[in-house]
Order: sequence, then structure tokens, then C-alpha cells
Amino acid sequence: MHWRSRVLVLACAGALAAGTAAAADAAPGPHAAPAPAGAGRHSVTLLTGDVVQVERQPGGKQAATVQPAPGREKIRFHQQEVDGHLSVFPEDVTPRLASKQVDRTLFDVTELIAEGYADEQSAALPLILTYRKGTDLRKATAKADLGVTLTSVNGRSARASKATAAAFWASSGDIERISLDRKVRASLDRSVPQIGAPEAWAAGYDGTGTTVAVLDTGYDPTHPDLAGRVREAVNFTTSPDTTDHFGHGTHVASTIAGSGAASGGKLKGAAPGAELLIGKVLDDDGFGYESWVLAGMEWAAHSGAKAVNMSLGGGATDGTDALSLGLDALSAQTGTLFVVAAGNDGEQGAYTVGSPGTAAAALTVGAVGRDESLASFSSRGPRLGDNAVKPDITAPGVGIVAARAAGTAMGDVVDDHYTAASGTSMATPHVAGAVAILAQQHPGWKSSQLKDALASTSLTAPGLSVFEQGGGRVDVARAVKQRVFATGTLDLGAVEDGKAAVSKEVTYTNVGTTPVSLKLALEAKSLAGVPAADGIRLDKSTVDVPAGGTAKVVLTGDPAKLAAGTYSGRLTATDGSVVVHTAVGADKTAPKHKVTISALDLRGKPAVAPWLLMYGEDYRYDVNTWLGGDSLTLELGAGVYYLTAEVDGGGDGLTVQQVVLPEIRVTGDTNLVLDARKAVKVEIETPKPSEQAGIWSYYTYRELGPRRIANYAMQFDYTRELRVTPTPKVTTGAFEFGSRWSRIAPPLTATVLGDRDSLTTRYLAGSPKLDGWRLLPAVSAGQGKPADFQRVNVRGKIAVVDPDPADYNRDDVSRAAAAAGAAMVFIVVPDGWSTASVPSISAAPFLPVPTVQLDRDEGVALLARLKWLPALLSLRGIPVSPYLYDVVQTEHDRIPERIVHRVTAANTATVTTHYRQAGSGGEAKEQRFAWKPWQDFAVNEYQRLVATPSTREEYVSSGDVQWQHRVKHGLVWDEMSPLQGGMTTAPRTYQDGEKLTEDWFAPVVRPAIPRGVPGLDSAREGDNLRIRIPEFVDSQAGHYGFNEGDDQAGPAVTSAKLYRDGELVSEQPYAFGTFPAGADPATYRLDLSVRRDSPEWLFGTGTRTSWTFRSARSASTALLPLLQLDYAVDADSGNRLPAGRKARIGLTARFQDGMAAPDVRSMKAWVSYDDGKTWRVADVKRTGKSYEATVDHPPLGATNSYVALRVQATDSAGNSVDQTVLRAYGLSAK
Repeated sequence: MHWRSRVLVLACAGALAAGTAAAADAAPGPHAAPAPAGAGRHSVTLLTGDVVQVERQPGGKQAATVQPAPGREKIRFHQQEVDGHLSVFPEDVTPRLASKQVDRTLFDVTELIAEGYADEQSAALPLILTYRKGTDLRKATAKADLGVTLTSVNGRSARASKATAAAFWASSGDIERISLDRKVRASLDRSVPQIGAPEAWAAGYDGTGTTVAVLDTGYDPTHPDLAGRVREAVNFTTSPDTTDHFGHGTHVASTIAGSGAASGGKLKGAAPGAELLIGKVLDDDGFGYESWVLAGMEWAAHSGAKAVNMSLGGGATDGTDALSLGLDALSAQTGTLFVVAAGNDGEQGAYTVGSPGTAAAALTVGAVGRDESLASFSSRGPRLGDNAVKPDITAPGVGIVAARAAGTAMGDVVDDHYTAASGTSMATPHVAGAVAILAQQHPGWKSSQLKDALASTSLTAPGLSVFEQGGGRVDVARAVKQRVFATGTLDLGAVEDGKAAVSKEVTYTNVGTTPVSLKLALEAKSLAGVPAADGIRLDKSTVDVPAGGTAKVVLTGDPAKLAAGTYSGRLTATDGSVVVHTAVGADKTAPKHKVTISALDLRGKPAVAPWLLMYGEDYRYDVNTWLGGDSLTLELGAGVYYLTAEVDGGGDGLTVQQVVLPEIRVTGDTNLVLDARKAVKVEIETPKPSEQAGIWSYYTYRELGPRRIANYAMQFDYTRELRVTPTPKVTTGAFEFGSRWSRIAPPLTATVLGDRDSLTTRYLAGSPKLDGWRLLPAVSAGQGKPADFQRVNVRGKIAVVDPDPADYNRDDVSRAAAAAGAAMVFIVVPDGWSTASVPSISAAPFLPVPTVQLDRDEGVALLARLKWLPALLSLRGIPVSPYLYDVVQTEHDRIPERIVHRVTAANTATVTTHYRQAGSGGEAKEQRFAWKPWQDFAVNEYQRLVATPSTREEYVSSGDVQWQHRVKHGLVWDEMSPLQGGMTTAPRTYQDGEKLTEDWFAPVVRPAIPRGVPGLDSAREGDNLRIRIPEFVDSQAGHYGFNEGDDQAGPAVTSAKLYRDGELVSEQPYAFGTFPAGADPATYRLDLSVRRDSPEWLFGTGTRTSWTFRSARSASTALLPLLQLDYAVDADSGNRLPAGRKARIGLTARFQDGMAAPDVRSMKAWVSYDDGKTWRVADVKRTGKSYEATVDHPPLGATNSYVALRVQATDSAGNSVDQTVLRAYGLSAK
């Protein structure tokens, strides 16, 4: 069980027009290919202004990073991965999350992307702002664009610009609640008789004199079936008019009150005499916002509508979302009955009824077929949170034929005037029509009476629980004819041990002229099938209902006689002809106990815990909160819980104290003390000296029953150490604690002679770096202003400055020191600032002398010493680390008393990594993401500069950690995002002690299906070709990249064309997608053209590749015989060969992984030294299963310094490849 998607959809499950937005709610289509450039990558700006970058890999793993908003660099971020959703919480949002002032969905990155609120899709966050009672909504303010007034929730819609989101967040403290304004999109010849409408018509009731509002996509005013039916239409969207250009609203409106004129009266709606109000709350693409829907609900309820049809709905909620709360409020204020689709998520099982159908006052409608069986798509209860009974009723919703809006293609088109569709969207208007009929018969009835009468007289389907069908399928004929009805649904709610039994009344109403005596029968059982027996009981077995009066029966849930579980059942009352029933629900919860939590700092004093999570098997008791120094008391159900919290130790703020309690057994009232003093340091020991560089993170992972819960926290490297509390070994479920580190040779080691410990220093961005050993005296230089340097001799010395935070520019200090002759500058970090590594866009220095930050406390102590004593500093600089440790430290099932991760061959692989010079900048960025087996998201991997060409020994944790390495040459402005535009590997693991070599951008860089990358295969699937060909691979197996441009050159150019028997059948931007294919055998040619040319991309600047192959429809998926070319060029680290000499180029033709080797019969090659203007034939000879081309390079002056290659290969089956690569490699003078 988990919180499901909250996206609102038209509750329509049938086939919709191809390409329409609502098609997503029909049956799932074929698997969509991930786009090669950007479609699997998203930036998401949070409400706080912080930016999360998420990228999906071909194998399904995802990488995520966080970029703090300006001024928020010291905020800690926590990432949670719960039931497949990634949420990112800045630490300062915790109090407002805990008080429910802020909607957690605003930090659910997975949900924001699914709703279309990624930055590439939306420049603002749409919000619903709820204000405190008494606020004049006309004068409400916020640093956002305010929209429509929503009186039902005492709020306003708003749009917070992402560019100024941080300012909105900082000024939003007085707003009572901030919610995401979720997107809304669009969710009769047999069905009307199925519900008994003709019998009601025959009795004189067709809805005449009643008004039904339809909130949908508008209506077609030209449709004959709706002529004269609509009293008023109002547009709440940004579309220009109320006309239905989508098709959904017209279909729904005619199902309610259509005249059937276009069918000769055959396809009438359920209540053809009713009058309609049309509220367009979804735009012409079938999309809208919750605020539009709320505004439409308010208008409809205040416009005299007896019923409001809402054939739209969202994901499962507990009924406390804005739409549900607004519905309940409007029902109470106006007496309007809202008839709402249950949703189309039934194939996901229980707990799928969506908002606003989860509102208590809603008449929530599921769908059945013509044979009365429950439609597979119809959402099931119980309601999330309290396990209340939903839906309330069902109606026909499969293959419903109703009016088709002109020019639309929703559903299965029947003719010009009608179309067929399926979904709870189609079931709902049948019930709305039934409400109109019953309201005509009983004009004085309240909405609750109409709801009860329809639910209690519905036709119950045997074998279906009330959580599937509510009361049953609406039977308006019985509702009109029968004179007795009952409470439709009765929820006993929570039945708890230690508390009194819960009793509620069922009311029977007799509107007839004769009394009725009814026999009562109750059946109830738990979801597990355990009978309730006496645990749910009646106070009598019969009830006498007087003519024109009511009678009551008491239903009781007894905690002493009920086992824990969620119960449902049906109370049936009958006298042989009268039959009424009540859907019954009860939730016997585990015993609840008080859990009191407090925290202590390193001195044993009450402490703040800025972030505290507590989870158990039952999601209803999840806790995401904080401690402000006082204790917190929670009421939780008995069971096993996991807690993790960050406790403020009361020290310098540079140490993290994490308290972890992985197995808390709550069997009675419990006191938990989170004691920072018990935390022990996490130590990483490496064979060579090392220090942390950039972001590091730590995590806890816990399995409790069916739940999988992970929590991550990221830290910048100004945080000195991580401490965590030891734990006993867990006895149930899996538990894991771990941390992720990137360590390099210390760039600078500075020690005052005579002291044992080194100083804590960090280079400033743009600073030159010391190389080797130096011994320099230090001198105090005041605040580092030019006048200060005039008062002291700093020539050839280290100038130690303590700047004024209010008037301080680090670059100016460095320049002033250099002008005075200083050899180096130590800037004491101002109070409250940090010594974090400052991201550097480029390795090129722009400051005049080495300039570093010095820890505040250490700097103050050094300055105090310099007042009385000289100080000589020993300095050792390593400007480029020759090694790197990428480490994941892991503890399973427990956290030991001492946590020491020693990097050894037993837990590490050694990767000798060559970074070739493939761009003109002399540097590259690289990044390595890590996933544990249970992780869907890897988080917060820093981009690291590396010089090119260079070779580095990289020590990478082995075992079950999956790693993905990325490399890109040149400038990258966004330091903390996943690298894009270069090359990457597929996620992989390493073996203990494994030694291997990685060679990045080795020639020839060209399009190909890479070796060793799952998910990048090309295959025949029915009458489609699924093509997956990256634009770039190099000569290392597993490396691949896509043509995504770069920061200097802008977008690159790629084009793919598919021919069948010489005729063009498809042209697409990439050779990465689905291409059409005919059923019969045919010869296909796939042409791929790629161009990319920038200072960051010197080789493989233009390619043309043609693959020719045969293919026909097959019974199963079949890999395509696409010949791939591999090259072996013995180039130097700059990807160049000597000019004026002969060279041998290795050539191999292969198929993609999973296929036998091809029988290659021909291999030809040509070379060009003028970017393909002229070509020379190369001598090609076979060497075993491969080939070798001998190339006689001319002198450098006779070339453009580059070599272009063209290679053709053919196998015995006639498959061939013809590939041209401009600037395949370079030439050098030596």
C-alpha cells in the first residue's frame, strides 16, 4: 500500500483517439523508447528555489542531484525514496511539513515530473494558497501571481515563478497552507435501460424541472442531442470558449440529458428532461488545474444545480486534499450533490479511489459492464488513510455510446454524431441522471437523502465486496418505485483496543402510506476473509418503519471481539418485496500507544533535531517531523518502527550526529531519547593520504513488511565528520546504513612548524595551486585591504587576513596581497561562513597568487600567535591528484560500536583511467554515480575536474554497488547536475581486487550499438522496428553518448531516415525510437547523419552511417542484423598519429550483443585529409576474424591535421554498413 499518483484524469478507460492527452488513461500502450536527448532528464525547481536534476538510464536506474538556491548553500538536504517515489526535502521545510502547512507533494520530485512541473515544461509552480479564517481574500498577498478566489477552501490560486521561488518561500510564513495546484486532464442504447431509466420515464420522471451541472471539457452547442438542453455555459480555463474541442464533456452531457435526436430518439440520456449547466474546467487539450475545477464547483453549487457531474478524478487520497475538502464544504453549504467518478486505477488493486471521489459527501461511482461484472479498470476502495467505504455505487461504464463532439475523435467513433467510450467517466453521468429523476420525484429531498436512496436501492452483485461496488449498480427504477430506503453507507471508523465500542445508527425511511416490517441480516468480514461475527453486531433483528416516518437500528463495532483488520460488509433489510441495504465498514486498528521522543546534545542538554523520520509497516503512522528542543509525543499503533534523526550536537556545527533506531517495538507507552553523545565517527582509511572533495552523503535503508524505505542526506565538504549511533542487530527485515565518499590526495597540507595537526584549508575558485614542498613565514595582514598591506611586509610570505564580512571580496584580497608581493594568502573564514570547496567552472587559475580559506577557529588562533611569536609554515601542494577513491561504506543489519572502512583489495577494484585530449580546453569533467541494489535513485554526485590528457588510478568500491561513470570535455556551468553531452557507461559492479583499464574517447568516435549496455538493443517487434543507436561510442566497450550539444556550441544536428525497398517510410530526429515496418519480407536501409563541431568536440565532428538489412514480421521479438563497425587506432593521448608515416587501423564488423558473429565477406576503407572532399583507397587485409587497413599518412602540411575514414562492410546474408567519420583522429608532426 502506498500513496498513489495524485494526477487528476478524466475517468475514461476506453480507447481514446491516438495522440490525445487522455489516451494515457486507456489501456497501456506499447513500451515507449527513451529518447536519446533529454526526454529522460528533468530539472525540477522546488518551492524553495533549490533545483533537483533527475536523469533516467536505459536500464531504469535514475540519477539525481541537488543544486541549492543562491544563499542556501549551507542548507542540508534529505532525500527519501519510499515506494518508488523520490522526495527531496531541504532541512528548513521540516517544521512546516510537520504542521501540514506545506503540501509534501511540492517536494515529491517523481510526482512533480509526472504532473508536468519539470522546469522544461513549466516556468512556474501552480499553487493553491489557503489563508486563515477571517482573511479578506481580495486583499490576500503573496510573492506570486494570485489568481481566482476559492471561497470553499478560503484560498486563492497562485503561480509562483521558479525564478523567484526562493523569495516566495521566504515570505510565505503567514499562509495557512500551500498546496500544489495539480493538473487535471480528461479520466447509451443499452446502458440507460440497464439502470431502469425507461421504467422511471414511464412513471413520469425524466428529470424535468431539475438542473444538473457538468464540469468537464465543455460541450458541442451544435449537437442535435443537446439542442435546448443547456441553460448556461461558463469557461474556467484559458481556452477561448466553452465549446468542447476534446469530446469528453459532450459525451458525458448527452449521457445525462441528451435527447437522442440524432439517433431518432434511440440514444437518449438517463434524464432527457433535465436542464444542464456546463462548466468548462478542462481546456481544449483535456488538461486543467485543481483551481479551475474548484472554481467550477463553486459556480455550479451556487447556480441551483441539484447534482454536479464530475467525470474526472485524481490519484488516491485520504479525502483531505483541496478538491475533497472543497466538495465537502460546498455540499454542507448548498445541499448540492456531487456525483464523482471513482477513477480508472482498479487494475492496481485496493486503495485506488481518487480525489475528489474520496470526499465523504461525494456520491462516488464505479463502473460495471453489461453483464453486471465489475469493470477491470474501476477503482477499488477502501479509502486511503481511514479505510472508509468507497465507492458508493456503480453504473454501466463499458462501451457507452453517446454524443460525439464535432471534429473530435475521442473513443471508438461510431458515426458523425456518436462515439463509444469506457471508464468511470461514462458510469458517473448515469448516476447523475438518476439523481435528476429522483429529485424530480422528491423535490424537497436533501442531497444526503438522494444519495442514500440511490445507494440503498441499488442492485448488489454477488461476489463483489462493498469496497468494489459500494451499494451496487444504480437501479433508478427501484429507487422511484420503492417507498423505503436506508442509510446508504455506514462507516464505524476506527475501532480501537482499550476504548469503548463504537456505535452508529442506520436510519430507515418510509415515504409510503403503509408501515413496513423489515427483517435484518448482517454479513461482514475482513480483507483477509476473517468473519466479524459478534465483533460487528446489530441491536435488533427486525425493524418496524412507520408510514411516512423513520426507524433506527444501532450497529456496533466491539474492539474486544474483533481481530485487527479492515472490515466490510452489508446490512440487508427486506420484507419479501422491499429490499434495501447498507454498505458497512470498520477499521480495527492495532492498539495505540504514546511514544515520547526527546533529544540530547553532546553536553547532555535538550537538543534540536532538525529532521526526524519514523516509519512502520502501516503508512498511516508515518512521521516526518522535527524536535525544537522540547519532547514530542506521538500516538502510534503497536508494531515495529524505524527511526532516523539528525541531532544538533551543540558543537561547531561541522559534525553531523545521526541517531538511528532501526527496530523500535511499540507494545506500550514508550520513551525514546536521541542521545548525540552515543554517536561514533564514521572513519574512512585509505592506503594513501586523502581528503574528502565535494559532496558526500549517507543513508539508511529499512524493510518493514512490504515497505521499502530509504533516507539520504547530502553534505558539503565543510562538514568535517559524520557520527552515527551504534545499534543492535535487527531481527526482522533488512536494514542498512552507509555513506558515500570521494577522496583525493590533499591539494594542500599546511602545518605550523612545531604543531602536530595540519590546518583546515580550502583553495578558492580560480586560485593557482602549489606544486611540491614550500616553507614560508606567515604574517598578519589585517582585514586584507590595500592599506593593510602597506603597513606590513608580506613580500615572499603568507599574508593571513581576517576580513570584515560586511565589506569583503575574496578576489580583491588576493589581488591586493599579490600587489604587495605576498607569496600566498590565507583568508580566515568570517564567522558563520564555511570552508566548503567553492565550485570551479574551469581549472584555469585567474587569481594572481595561491589563495585559500582557513578555518575560523584555527585562523583566530594563528593570528593570536602572530601577535607575539613568528610562525613558519610547512606547505605541501598536490595540484592534480594522481589517484581517486570512490567509496561506499556499508553496514548491514546493525551499526557497530566502531565504524572503520579500510580501503583494501578485498573491497575495492582498481581502475586505471585514461582521460584523452578530445577537446581543446585541456580539461574535462567526470562524475561517478552509485546505486545499491535496492536503490532506484543515485543522489548528489559532484562533477570533478580532471586535466586532459592524463591518467589516474581510481579505487572504486566493489561488491553489490552499481557504478556509472560519465565524462565530458570542456565547460559545464551547472556543477551539481548529471553530466550530459559527453559519454557514459552503463551501471555496473566491480569484483573484489579487480584491475582494469578505462580509456575515454579513444578513436574512433562514431554511431554504433555499444557492447555491454543492456537496454540499447535494436529489434523487430511485430510491424515496428525498435531502434536504439547512440550517436557516439568510442573504442572502449560500454561507452556511449548522445548528440546533445554543449555549453559553447548549442544544439547539435542529427537525422535518421528509414527506407523500405528503396522507399522512404519514416524520418525522425534520432535513430532512437520506433519506426514502422511492413509485415512482408523487405530490404531496409537506415541512414543516420550526425554533426557536432565545437571547441569541446574535436573528433567525430560529422558522421554518415547507412545500415542495410532484411527483415519480416516474426512471432516474437527478434534482434535486427545491423552490422556495427569497431575501430582500433593506436593514437597518442591526444588522439593523434604521426604524420608522414604508415599506420595500421584495425577494423571489425560485428552484430549487437545477443547475436552470433556475422560472416563478413567484404571490408573496404578510404581515407581523406580534407574533411571528405577527396578520398584515397586504403589497403585492407583480413587478419583472422577482423581486418586491418594500412594507411600511408602524408606530411602534416599536406593535410588539415585530421583524418576522415569511410568503411564499408558486407556479410554473407547481404547485410551491410557504410560509415563515414570526419576527423576520426588527428595527425601530429612527430
